[in-house]
Amino acid sequence: MGFFDRLGLGKRTSDLLTSGYDLGISSPWSEGNLQSIVISDIFPTEVVAKMPMTRAEAIAIPAVSKARNLLISTIAKFPLRAMDGQDRFLGTQPTFLYRSASNVTPYERMAWTVDDGIFYGCSLWEVTRGADDRGRASILDAEYVPYDWWRIEDGHIKIGDRILQDSEFLLFNFPFEGLLTIASNTLRGAHDLEAAWFGRARNPIPLIELHATDECTLEEDEIKAHVASWSTARRSENGAIGYTPNGLDIRTHGDVKADLMVEGRNAVRTDVGSFLNVRAAMLDGTAGVDSLTYSTAEGEKNSFYEFDLPFWTDPIQERLSMDDVLARGNRVRFDKYAAYNPPTATGPNVED
Repeated sequence: MGFFDRLGLGKRTSDLLTSGYDLGISSPWSEGNLQSIVISDIFPTEVVAKMPMTRAEAIAIPAVSKARNLLISTIAKFPLRAMDGQDRFLGTQPTFLYRSASNVTPYERMAWTVDDGIFYGCSLWEVTRGADDRGRASILDAEYVPYDWWRIEDGHIKIGDRILQDSEFLLFNFPFEGLLTIASNTLRGAHDLEAAWFGRARNPIPLIELHATDECTLEEDEIKAHVASWSTARRSENGAIGYTPNGLDIRTHGDVKADLMVEGRNAVRTDVGSFLNVRAAMLDGTAGVDSLTYSTAEGEKNSFYEFDLPFWTDPIQERLSMDDVLARGNRVRFDKYAAYNPPTATGPNVED
């Protein structure tokens, strides 16, 4: 067993890492250190500002991370069950639904499948087919393929230079183009908002003006030197103490407080939740509601399970219910019994 096999990547997908094809710069949206160097050199600032964000940038936004973690932790814990036409569990469950031939657990496989759906709108599994213990052709193993490892080219799905046959993969298409594609402006605004409140926290006084009070006129380089000096001093441990030479006065504008822009950051949570079909209350945010509307935490949770989650779970279970996965008439469903039937709380024994 090789190094990648021990990591659970498997021999087939690990071939991609050692293949001789040129990675290069296949797309402006590709992640990596090279992107931050090349794109800013090639494209003007206004063009770069309109480009979709990378996943690494988006996941650093707290609201996005919260929504992503909520969806993944909720969906990936549900077991997958094969059922017949009468909604009864099959006596013999397909093994790939609850186990994996690699070290990547079914939980992790599902977690990254949902992650791809959130950010890109689609996800890919590479499958191994063969005869089961009853001699029937079926899927023996399914392996998640990282989004950066595959592409669609000329109507074919490729991993590296290898074209996958229809029987070798399962493609999950979510009814969603992906957060990085449709929420570019919101994500960049959220990123700027994070930078703004961080800057406000480092410099609680909103605006400082270095005002010359004498008749002397400073050169441009002298003005820049004074501004840079004060900016550096304000960020130091002793930033509350400063010195101004004769002829220079300090004027502040705005309230002296560490405004963390709570309303704006809450609006970002609401917007991200709207894109991902997750109610703001589940993201620790607040949404404007009518004064006559009454909601409880339990009600929000039930609505989340009833109306929000199916947007993400239905495409997965419907794809796994196709005839190329199960025998006709059977289907796959997420088993949500534990979510709707929590254990009954019991207290200490008491005498009658």
